[in-house]
Amino acid sequence: MAVAYRPAAVSRRQQVPLRLFVILVLCGLAFVYADLKFLFSWSAAYIVVQVAELLALKRFLGHARPARAVALNLVTDLAMATTFGWLAIPLWSIGTPLGAAAAVLLLSGSIFTALMGAEGCLTAFASAVTPHIVYLFVTPLVAGKPGDPVMPFFLAGIGLFCLTLILVFLWSRRAMEAERAARRAAEAQTAAKSAFIAMVSHELRTPINAILNGAEAFERDKSDATLIVDAGLMMRTLLNDLLDLSKIEAGRMGVEVVDYDLRALVADAVGFWRGAAEAKGVGLSLLGAEALPRWVRGDPMRVRQILNNLLSNAIKFTAEGDVRVKVRVEQGKARTVTIVVRDTGPGLADDQIERLFTPYEQAGADTARAFGGTGLGLSISRDLARLMGGELTAANAEDGGARFILRLPTPEGVEPLAPEPDAALTRRDEAPLILVVDDHDINRRALRQILEAFGARVETAEDALTALAAAETQVFDAILMDVRMPGMDGLEATRRLREGGANRQTPIIAVTGAVSADEVAACREAGMTGWVEKPVNPRDLYAALFG
Repeated sequence: MAVAYRPAAVSRRQQVPLRLFVILVLCGLAFVYADLKFLFSWSAAYIVVQVAELLALKRFLGHARPARAVALNLVTDLAMATTFGWLAIPLWSIGTPLGAAAAVLLLSGSIFTALMGAEGCLTAFASAVTPHIVYLFVTPLVAGKPGDPVMPFFLAGIGLFCLTLILVFLWSRRAMEAERAARRAAEAQTAAKSAFIAMVSHELRTPINAILNGAEAFERDKSDATLIVDAGLMMRTLLNDLLDLSKIEAGRMGVEVVDYDLRALVADAVGFWRGAAEAKGVGLSLLGAEALPRWVRGDPMRVRQILNNLLSNAIKFTAEGDVRVKVRVEQGKARTVTIVVRDTGPGLADDQIERLFTPYEQAGADTARAFGGTGLGLSISRDLARLMGGELTAANAEDGGARFILRLPTPEGVEPLAPEPDAALTRRDEAPLILVVDDHDINRRALRQILEAFGARVETAEDALTALAAAETQVFDAILMDVRMPGMDGLEATRRLREGGANRQTPIIAVTGAVSADEVAACREAGMTGWVEKPVNPRDLYAALFG
């Protein structure tokens, strides 16, 4: 009760100046009209009760255990309403229509003030309103004329007024509870985001520290390049999680629909994590793969992303035992594939299952400290599953550990024809000449190193105008074009290259950190023939150029 009453206590304290103003106005009327002298004694009694209420409110709001103090506040609320409502009787007793109207208005105004001050608390509402309702019924009987023919209609109107008052209170209570629940949820989300930002900052310090120390060691003795590579991969994973979440929250995440080999994809995903499992002494097995269909339609990249996340978590949380991936096909109106990833880890509590798929949260603070990570993987995976028409759920295994169940629709697909190699980039005696266009020197140097490792010759341009000038005098085998550059962007530069000149037919590969469906469509519309995502993966770049 104390928790529900607290907003009402705050509201009633805020109404004190209004009440004192009413007292001053009524006392002013008593000075003008001799028939209202009773207002002086009434005001003195009311002020005494008001002081008692203020003391009770102060004690309640400052009490270490407010539940012990709430009863006194309810008594003072009742006393306040009883004292204030008494004024209706002498006003009605004046015997004029205006006196009776003043009594009714006084009680009605006080009732609505109590309604607002209750803040949805039923107990506070009842203690403050009940005396006024009693006065509404009793006053005309005590102070009115006996046998008044209007009396039954007046009492019926009071009954209707009370019914309306109850309905208004119930409506306002629901609205206030919904508003408070929304505010608590928003505050919890804000707190979770703040904790998430702090956690991501901590997670990023690890790879940054590794990169700096690895680079220093590499510069010193040329022996620690692996540390830099691992740290870079870790940072890219963190960045990809953040980018995926931002796209999902903005409603801009899309999924691809192509033909792909589901059986091979699942087998490859399990095989990829087998080394990590063996290194930890954990078994990893795949059951039922032979029942999987081969060629299906869907988004293989997103399916692989979900599987990688589930397998990574299962291995991470399994100290001993094994991780089993079991697949089955269900035939109904539409064919569905169910993939169950089961581990022998500590399992999940009920409240952990509720938080697993909530962005910015993990299974608990201890989990974040012990295992790291952004806590976004499962939330992103569930959203991706739903975008593909499926679902991702979690449960405890009967004999211990956790189970994650991925269900995906798998429409029939066809084996795609092998693509013909691009004649402009087929292997030949002379190394291909590639133009790298990027406004950032670090990106140009990084791309040059990758391309030269491929055996390519490389020229660079720091902006679109420099690239257009180079394209007027030299024919390139391919152009890597940054999309977002100051001044003329990569899309406009590509349009100008396609208008004519020696590089009109040259493959132009977008190098961009934004690869949503709309942005990819814009690249294609401008005339680009492919794209790779920043940070650039050498394998992806090689596939875009020579695949």
